[in-house]
Amino acid sequence: MNIKNENLYFLPLGGSGEIGMNCNLYHYKGKWIMIDLGVMFSNSDLEPYDILMPDIDFIIKRKNNLSAIILTHAHEDHIGAVPYLYSEFADTPIYTTSFTASVLKRKFDSDDKNKLNLKLFEYNKNFNIGSFSVQICSLTHSIPEPNAIILKTEKGNIFHTGDWKIDPNPLVGPPIDENEIKEICNDGITAMICDSTNVFNENPSGSEFEVRESLKTIFSEKKKGKIIITCFASNIARLETILKVSDELNKCCFFLGRSLHRIYESAIENNYLKQFNNIIDEKDAKVINDDDLVIICTGSQGENRAGLSRIVNGNHKNLNISSEDLVIFSSREIPGNEKQINEIKKEIMKTGCDLLDHKNSMVHVSGHPSKKELKTMYDWVSPKSLIPVHGEYRHLKEHHAFSKICGIKDQILVENGDLVLIDNNKKTIINNKIPAGRKALKGNKIIPANSKYFQNIKKISSDGQLFINVITSTDNDLKAEPVVYCPTLALDEEDIKDFKSYLKKEIISISKTCIDDNILCNEIKIIARIYIKKKIGLKPSTIVEIIRI
Repeated sequence: MNIKNENLYFLPLGGSGEIGMNCNLYHYKGKWIMIDLGVMFSNSDLEPYDILMPDIDFIIKRKNNLSAIILTHAHEDHIGAVPYLYSEFADTPIYTTSFTASVLKRKFDSDDKNKLNLKLFEYNKNFNIGSFSVQICSLTHSIPEPNAIILKTEKGNIFHTGDWKIDPNPLVGPPIDENEIKEICNDGITAMICDSTNVFNENPSGSEFEVRESLKTIFSEKKKGKIIITCFASNIARLETILKVSDELNKCCFFLGRSLHRIYESAIENNYLKQFNNIIDEKDAKVINDDDLVIICTGSQGENRAGLSRIVNGNHKNLNISSEDLVIFSSREIPGNEKQINEIKKEIMKTGCDLLDHKNSMVHVSGHPSKKELKTMYDWVSPKSLIPVHGEYRHLKEHHAFSKICGIKDQILVENGDLVLIDNNKKTIINNKIPAGRKALKGNKIIPANSKYFQNIKKISSDGQLFINVITSTDNDLKAEPVVYCPTLALDEEDIKDFKSYLKKEIISISKTCIDDNILCNEIKIIARIYIKKKIGLKPSTIVEIIRI
């Protein structure tokens, strides 16, 4: 692999070339640090899995040299894979904030919580992890306690931003401290590894304060019917905004969705959202007047099993949607989710109720930096080189070009698996390519996403599956009509009857010349697939079993 112990390396295994499942490795003097370990959710019902995570076999093989896992904040695309993969790292310490630790612990079974080796950050202090000197810098984002990670070595200093924006009035948590960032970066930053999600936006992402003022107007003007508002469960500032505005207008709020309840518990545990007494349970939500009810629900990305979908599709036993209601999407569309979001919006509009989203109202602000915010951060940090991460390739390319316009001396485009050499005295370069990929969760097993298993599932879902059972004697005399089972094929009883007759004739013909059962099975598969292809235009996955009596 040509990884030299004395070198400082950056290695993204997830989140570079995609939005989601962030995982970044840093190496120095034979030791590694991992920053974030997230997931990506399937955005299609056709996918045979729900969750994707980075293939981290590279670092699992070197786990004895992994000094720590650092989590920048509590979003799923940064911590979601930890419950599934942490067992691979035994007692490796996880460094994070109190709020992120609370969210993470709720993802583990009670027995596994005790195995978590959690260490809480100490702000404004340098501390050592392995061969790195580490410092944490508080930023602002759409969730409490987001942080940049500063790694200092003799070879160079790194400023890893995590997710961030510049919110002058974040409402939950302190604003970004410009002076603190400048002071931390006084020793010079060799490479800034930076969020690219919102790079196509020219203007500042906006403040949560603007959303609060807008929702106050919208809520106050809604006199008849209930308000159904969907947002990212982890957006504590948005939850506080909705609760506060509702409270001021004497409206009660009901949380619908398990992730909302878990996040709320973590928020209370860390002294967020404690001041509100207008949160009610489902029993009260069922009987309260619609004019006084605000339902805060999951499902802003159109997920089938989320709270919003359950209400809209009539799958909730106590709550429904009517023409007098107002539905608000207080969120952005994650790339790839547009189709399913549009589908649920179409169903909402059919009810005759009003619908607001970020395209027609100030009901959401992004948690990621626009170009103006990026330029401001460049000025504060003054990095020698810029490495864009956390974005699809088009985001990374745009960020790369923009940083050059802004006067950053050196920039480099990377994708998952690129081993980047960082050195104060040299140009930042891709030094090697490391195998990187995706793994998927199926049931409780983690399987490579490109495995034959998933290819077979996709084949079955598109072309169906056919089972044929042949009962014959040792002398190749058929003892019964072939048994055909094909519930995933569009064949009626008459079709199956004709198919069995055809099979019977062909099996009698070919069984005399087949020297063993393996060859006979393959021949039956071929003739069966040719027949089905002619009949319905599909080539199903076919399994043939021969029983000799």
